[in-house]
Amino acid sequence: MGHPFTNENYCAIMSTKGEAASQAFLDANQYSLNSILCYERIFGHTWVSTGGETTTKDFLMKLQLEPGQRVLDVGCGTGGSAFFMARQYGVHVHGIDLSTNMITIAQDRLSREVKNVQAKVKFELADVTTVELEQDGYDVIYSRDTILHIPDKEQLYKTLHTWLRPGGTLFITDYCRGDQQHSPQFLEYVRGRGYDLRTVREYGEVVEQAGFQAVQAEDLTHTFITILNNELKYFEPQRKAFIKDYSEKAFQDIVDGWKAKLDRCGAGDQAWGMFLARK
Repeated sequence: MGHPFTNENYCAIMSTKGEAASQAFLDANQYSLNSILCYERIFGHTWVSTGGETTTKDFLMKLQLEPGQRVLDVGCGTGGSAFFMARQYGVHVHGIDLSTNMITIAQDRLSREVKNVQAKVKFELADVTTVELEQDGYDVIYSRDTILHIPDKEQLYKTLHTWLRPGGTLFITDYCRGDQQHSPQFLEYVRGRGYDLRTVREYGEVVEQAGFQAVQAEDLTHTFITILNNELKYFEPQRKAFIKDYSEKAFQDIVDGWKAKLDRCGAGDQAWGMFLARK
């Protein structure tokens, strides 16, 4: 509902807020305002994760969500999954993200939502590695392509385990690395982004060692490749409109970035994992 988020209304909102130093790097680089809005043009409005609404619908079918359940969305971005879960499943979603820009956009959009959704969703600027949340407080913990930024996954998943109620569900998708010796180009890419990537098998072991049960660790790299190709197929014809709103460089950066992901996956360096587990 309401008008799309723009640079102008972002500046008006941010004039009343301060930016914490810990968010400065993300907000100035990969998740600058323009970068987020550009990403949404290929992922879809309110989405900043692989496959946008389409993959979200497929993944949520696995979670057997029930009205009234409490969901923690780690790395909620601009709110796509949170809004969808609240609207379509009637769950209460607590979205947290380290990026000031992501949370500001999500909160602005929440203010324009219908009252029923506003009552079910809240967004918080928070670092998942330091925030204090309620023990056994959530029925589902959900995260899409976010935890790649966090090196101490072992401690993180132990913490997530304490926040999940007994019998609750953990659902994660995340960038991973292939089980092979990697090219210098891939290693430089990982260093440059500050990522911590594990193989799908290693990642599943981290989840299991944190205390989760019935851990499923599935390599979805072939699905990832299909999604990337489809996103490019639908994005590239929008070139003129995108350049009018942003720039030719921004358009080419996205196209080149998607093609680079395809190359890394095709070479076996990059992978995409899905992890489902119970407490």
